[in-house]
Amino acid sequence: MKLRIPGIFLFLSILISEFTFAQTPVVLEQIQSYSYILPNADYWKLDKKAALQIRDALEQNLFKSMSLKLNKDFPTNTVALTKFNQLGKIQINWEQTASIPLHAYVELYELDPSIAFKNNLIDIADSKKDSINSVWFITCSIINQERQVVFKKTLLMSIQPQTTIGIGYPTIYTLSSPSNLIKAIAKGIEQINPSFDDLSYTEAKAPSLYTVDNIWMPYVHQTPRTLIDTTRGFIAFSRNNLRQILRVPTAAMQKINTNATELNNPYGTLLTNLRASKWNKSKELYQIEQPLRDVKNNIDYSISSFLVFNPYAGNEMNPANPISFLNDSLNKIFIGQELIGNFSVAENVLQLDAWIDPNELYNGYDSTEKIILNTSYKKQNIVANKQIKGIYKNSPFLILINYDANIKTIFVDQQLALVVYGDKMPSHMVIAQNNLSDSFLNFMLLLSYSELFQMPKSTEE
Repeated sequence: MKLRIPGIFLFLSILISEFTFAQTPVVLEQIQSYSYILPNADYWKLDKKAALQIRDALEQNLFKSMSLKLNKDFPTNTVALTKFNQLGKIQINWEQTASIPLHAYVELYELDPSIAFKNNLIDIADSKKDSINSVWFITCSIINQERQVVFKKTLLMSIQPQTTIGIGYPTIYTLSSPSNLIKAIAKGIEQINPSFDDLSYTEAKAPSLYTVDNIWMPYVHQTPRTLIDTTRGFIAFSRNNLRQILRVPTAAMQKINTNATELNNPYGTLLTNLRASKWNKSKELYQIEQPLRDVKNNIDYSISSFLVFNPYAGNEMNPANPISFLNDSLNKIFIGQELIGNFSVAENVLQLDAWIDPNELYNGYDSTEKIILNTSYKKQNIVANKQIKGIYKNSPFLILINYDANIKTIFVDQQLALVVYGDKMPSHMVIAQNNLSDSFLNFMLLLSYSELFQMPKSTEE
């Protein structure tokens, strides 16, 4: 026999607030699950351990509140549905458990948040909607021997990303691992009781996953993280039991008049070279001065460079980045007045030897729990949004900035030295070369997170 519940969301509820079962035996017959978001993936398919977690949550809360005694002599059947139209249908088969008075069922359905919003099932502020990765419909039902539904409650639970120390390229599907997902679902089930308001809403946080890759994963796998504190505007962390403190002051940006012709113009040679290269008059030229401060080692750095702004870049046939560096020889690194290095900047550099696998996910820390999505996605090469290549005190360095992943990958002498996570400010990092001096490591962090590679503020009124 199949029980058909009108509508795909299973919203039938029978209130029994004054009804108790006085230690009546109950058996958890079945847990069925389905993901509308990724029906071919395996992260939502329950194993024996997950089924036991859900059974324990029911026993300790719902069954206890209803004075029910859980019969554990029979295993719980787990069913992974294969089609969306199977939602809301319970297949009853009590060949072994027919003598037990009550039979419990759990249904776990993952839906795209847009479906919940469209049907007005969740009433939250618009500002919070973008933070929801998925919505789970968690329904607990109890059926008596006459096959009548005597209890049914549904909880809507949103899954939101949780900050972790993971490092990696984010998956296009912001999922969490099966173990963390089941923990969240079990916590949700613990809220359901006879006085529970049907279709109640709750929120849960779970760590997001990252795609497997061959550039960061080999170095961050089970490797200690150095946590970075930026709560006071500084970049502060401990290394070798010593506290390091860095500061990135505001960069200054000065617009240069590219039509100037006076003889004593300090930019005369530069402007002459620009005109000789058929300089596009629609472009604007700025000089950038970026101070950087290593507080712990009492070192003041400064970066001098020239940026080109093309206000019409978006209207071109093959639009490029509207902001670009002028050329390699003009990007200079100073300590005080002493020139100690230079660098070049390239935009959107394809890394042919680096790839990500969108079909295989992990937690960005270790690979003890991987998820296969069973999609047709193939491995993809990684593009560095900015490649900074230079010399610091005769030591070559390379910084790859990936905005999508919020990662700065730093090489020294062609060997990976640092993998740093964080957008405008770093939050944690893996130090792959422990022999780097504090001053060198600190400068790499300062340069990577300077406003030079974000958006400097103009000094013009």
